[in-house]
Amino acid sequence: MTRPLHVAFVWHMHQPYYKDDLQNTFLLPWVRLRCAKDYYKMPALLDGYPSIKQTFNLVPALVAQVEDYVEGRSADVYLDLARRPVSELTTDERAFIARWMTESSQIRRVRQYPRYLDLVRKREQAWPRAADEMAKLFSDAELRDLQVWFNLSWIGPEVMAADDRIAELVRKGRDFSEDDKLPVFDLQVDLQRKVLPKYREVQDRGQAELITSPYYHPILPLIAELGIARVARPDLAMPRRLFSHPEDAAEQLRLGIEAHTRRFSTRPRGVWPPEAAVSDDVARLAADQGLEWMLSDEGILARSSGSPINRDGDGQLMQPELLYAPYRMETSGGPIRLVFRDGRLSNAIGFEYQNSTADEAAKDLIDRLHGIRRRQQDAPLLTVIALDGENCWDFYEANGNDFLHSLYSRLSHDPEVKTVTVSEFLAEFPTQRSLARIHPGSWINANFDTWVGDQEHNVAWELLAEARDFLSERERQADDVAGLAAARREALIAEGSDWFWWFGRSHDSGMDQIWDSLFRLHLRNIYMSCQQPPPARLYQPIVKEAESSASKRPDRKITPKLNGVVDQEEWSAGGYVDVTALFGAMHPPKGAVRRIWFGHDDHNLYLRFDLIGGDVAPRAVELEMLFSASPGRGGDGDASRSRKGSGRSDFGFDPAFRLTARRDGGEFQLELREMRPAAAGAPPRWAGRASTGEALVFAVPFEALGQDPGDRLEMVALAYEGGKPVEQLPPTGSIAVRVPGDGSQGGENRPLKILVVSAEVAPFAKVGGLADVAGALPKALRAMGHDVRVVMPRYGSIDVDKYRLHRVVSDLGVPLAHQPVNADVLEGRIGENVPIYFIENQQFFGREGMYGFWDDDARFIYFSRAALEMLRPLGFQPDVIHVNDWHTAVIPNMLARLYASDPFYANIATVLTIHNLAFQGVFGYGTLHLADLEPWGLLKAGIPGLDDIVNLLGRGLYFSDVVNTVSNRYAEASIESRYDMNTLEKKVENKLALQKEVGLPQDPAIPVIGLISRLYDQKGLDLIANIMWGLMRLNLQLIVLGAGDARYEEMFRANARDNPQKVAATIGFKPVLAQHIYAGSDLFLMPSRFEPCGLGQLISLRYGTIPIVRATGGLADTIADWDPVKQTGNGFVFSAYDHWDLYAQVVRALETFRQPAVWRRLQVNAMSTDVSWANSADKYVRLYHSAIANHAEATEYSATPAGPYGWSEAEKAAGS
Repeated sequence: MTRPLHVAFVWHMHQPYYKDDLQNTFLLPWVRLRCAKDYYKMPALLDGYPSIKQTFNLVPALVAQVEDYVEGRSADVYLDLARRPVSELTTDERAFIARWMTESSQIRRVRQYPRYLDLVRKREQAWPRAADEMAKLFSDAELRDLQVWFNLSWIGPEVMAADDRIAELVRKGRDFSEDDKLPVFDLQVDLQRKVLPKYREVQDRGQAELITSPYYHPILPLIAELGIARVARPDLAMPRRLFSHPEDAAEQLRLGIEAHTRRFSTRPRGVWPPEAAVSDDVARLAADQGLEWMLSDEGILARSSGSPINRDGDGQLMQPELLYAPYRMETSGGPIRLVFRDGRLSNAIGFEYQNSTADEAAKDLIDRLHGIRRRQQDAPLLTVIALDGENCWDFYEANGNDFLHSLYSRLSHDPEVKTVTVSEFLAEFPTQRSLARIHPGSWINANFDTWVGDQEHNVAWELLAEARDFLSERERQADDVAGLAAARREALIAEGSDWFWWFGRSHDSGMDQIWDSLFRLHLRNIYMSCQQPPPARLYQPIVKEAESSASKRPDRKITPKLNGVVDQEEWSAGGYVDVTALFGAMHPPKGAVRRIWFGHDDHNLYLRFDLIGGDVAPRAVELEMLFSASPGRGGDGDASRSRKGSGRSDFGFDPAFRLTARRDGGEFQLELREMRPAAAGAPPRWAGRASTGEALVFAVPFEALGQDPGDRLEMVALAYEGGKPVEQLPPTGSIAVRVPGDGSQGGENRPLKILVVSAEVAPFAKVGGLADVAGALPKALRAMGHDVRVVMPRYGSIDVDKYRLHRVVSDLGVPLAHQPVNADVLEGRIGENVPIYFIENQQFFGREGMYGFWDDDARFIYFSRAALEMLRPLGFQPDVIHVNDWHTAVIPNMLARLYASDPFYANIATVLTIHNLAFQGVFGYGTLHLADLEPWGLLKAGIPGLDDIVNLLGRGLYFSDVVNTVSNRYAEASIESRYDMNTLEKKVENKLALQKEVGLPQDPAIPVIGLISRLYDQKGLDLIANIMWGLMRLNLQLIVLGAGDARYEEMFRANARDNPQKVAATIGFKPVLAQHIYAGSDLFLMPSRFEPCGLGQLISLRYGTIPIVRATGGLADTIADWDPVKQTGNGFVFSAYDHWDLYAQVVRALETFRQPAVWRRLQVNAMSTDVSWANSADKYVRLYHSAIANHAEATEYSATPAGPYGWSEAEKAAGS
């Protein structure tokens, strides 16, 4: 047969809508940059190959943005900063260039230019740093080189070679002048002007077909009805509020066709549905609009036709006529034809050939096409190769030019293959195959999982649905035509597919926080176009990692000078909320304050307000700050006494104190007053003055705020100019700090509310020792005055009448796999006065027996969730939940993920007691679905054994505030060699095994220091950080196991990299390694700031591992300083919270280690210490206080969610 194989290349040209129409500013530069690198190149290549035909899909939103650049109608944030002379850049602008004009060092385009690569690597090595530090990272010359290279590297190599000015800049490479920038920007403008005329040219000469897409690139099936995603995946997690606007899908398509027709003077015949996403409704919409054909993926065809796409060992189709033929589908709007791309060939260009030479890749593709032709029968075949027309070239040598030239040259002289446009083929060969229906799905796995189903996806869809429904209501009520039109445009922009692509956990752009900000910006613009306040949630990042850019926790206590001059060094350890970041990565707010700094020492809360525009003196700014009451005293503030806002619904807390800062000449007069009606007319609780230099800075005594040590203090600021409210700071929620001091100091007499959760409790049900502890401990705690309660399942063997149980909650809806499953709660007594609750559900617990059933994961996840859900209806809000073994170990995980934003649960601390390490609750991935934890996936904490399975006990270890064991001997079997005080010589075998395990040199003469800790300031990590340089100069090895603040995690990782003979760091928690560290180390480090109880030092004593501790709380009670004269003591103790004191004790301990006889005496003392406390209620109380302190430390400076900023309920109702 002589007929050639027809091949249609369809290139998809698309960028999201990067412009903020309300500000008339491009917030990202990729349209401008790709015009210089890809968009002109692709049609221009055809000039050299007149026989090659192509199909180009030009998304209307991209075309509109190119037109904006050509006409010079809009600003461009990146371009404006690149043009700006370095000497004129502000600190924030320097930081922005340092962060966002340095791409990844792994990008081929970066790596081919040595100077650009050096600058990028310098930024990568310094990241993450605060903005002020990033601003200082590069010199002026380096920053100017960045401005040039970021733009120069995006110019195509063929253009560089043809332009002498650009070629000279490439040769120069570095030390560019301000004038050197001009040729780069001039060339960008020139190429922008050429792009659209070039596509028009190749269309008009018949060498290319131009097709369109819906205007802003939405996934049409999901816009029409989001619920359709469950056709392909019935188990897909969906948003609570489903988006459904088929009228928008129709409008997006209509607008796309009209814009294309206006620009290219030809009505498009074909359409590329964004993400190749199709459905029956999409086919009907296309037919309604008079389109002739549409494109999708081979996976959609397989599911629509019911015929699988089978390939042989060479990748060739067994039945090529199934895929390589157009199909016809009848719809209520008329017929529509469909072509389906060959996914293998398309992906070969998109992802595979970049790793081959240009000629090898081109030859391989031609060979594959020849293989298809050999199987062609009488009917002509159309092979569709369809993919993005720009992104893949980033990964090719020479921007893909060499590959395309080689491919086009071969195709131009190949009689077996003929390139055609899709419409050309359809006109020549009428469609013979038909489809009755089309499967709803996309080009990725024929489903929509990439754009919906992840937690962040679903939050984004809910916000979009809320905004779109708001707009629909406004359209019915209002007559502001211009405002509604602008709002509708913003809604259509926010429907684009790209936002949801980057929200997915499987994609990381490296700048997800900017995508996040842009998406929320467009949603806010919907409300603002209608003259309504955006919901506060739209100022909070959807992508959790983005939150760090908007805020920072304090590192330690601060005491800055209040002299009107800001010393940044004094504030560097403080926390901040960056108001501009909360408003979006690109847009500052219109208000007064740029950043709020906060911190404290033992007595005062320090606040600093950096105002936009620098010096605060010229601005008529007033501030009003609202503070929460001490939890133990309650708050009944008079909301009317605050000029803006009311209470919990606005701020997330009930305000009890109001501080006003009013201008008085060159200073601010500060007054703090109670907001209780009874305090009206009373003198201020505190007054002061603050000068106005670079910022407004002042201190408020904690005593004046009526706060007790350990209290959570929340605050929010309201800014006014000219007496009018400007903004709430932060724009949503509050700033929260924990009042310094150990809440347990003097507070161990404070009765605690404790919930003990156990799978078995004596005498009701017992298998092992767990039941004995769970039955006896609560009675002892109750005798000490604590409000302790217990909960367990009501197994079938538990007699209601015998134990006089009565029902206290009926039909409690307990979520299980996103569905409510009802339970009843019964109450009884342990002894005379300890309440015990029973979760009753016949399906799970009505059977005989307690453990060993096929559905144990569902049973105990259900029990754990019920234990949490029952608390609110019972009116019991515990300080601590004490969970036991794997059965209930998921509770801390649930609190951290499912309940963290609920004020009722947010401050509950957790203690996990391990009774039997042999049973850990290991199950399949579906267990996460049962627990509603699937959106967060596996832990991926870098912990072998937890990263690839669901280990419920492991999750408890990871999420609990405190972990303890009922016996200090619970895992002795896991150590290399057992020993006691009479066989201490065997301890060295454990030391050598430990050194080998963590990769350190094996040497019994080198003292090994172990550190097992949560890496927070409360654990004294700031002291360790200050002496790390000194420790590395001593003859020792340091083995670290723990997780916590990122700065400490990175500190230990960096020291392990730099000192591989001295430091081993494992970030995460591995129970077995912990035992090996206890058994194999010589010394154990525990320099805590405060430690109500402390467990680590007790375990280390048990193993003859000598603790180095600070004398505080439980550490002071259990560790006595070694006295070499009297031969007494069991450790090394220092009192002052000072890093030099810690260093001195380390040196002292090392010197003692070098005296074997003295060291053995010290070890015997340690192992002789009575540390047994398995059933000691007072020790458990200290443990609970430690958990409360740990929980407060971990959440000390978190922001709390709140309602719309500063709007009353009436105003919110009017705005909805």
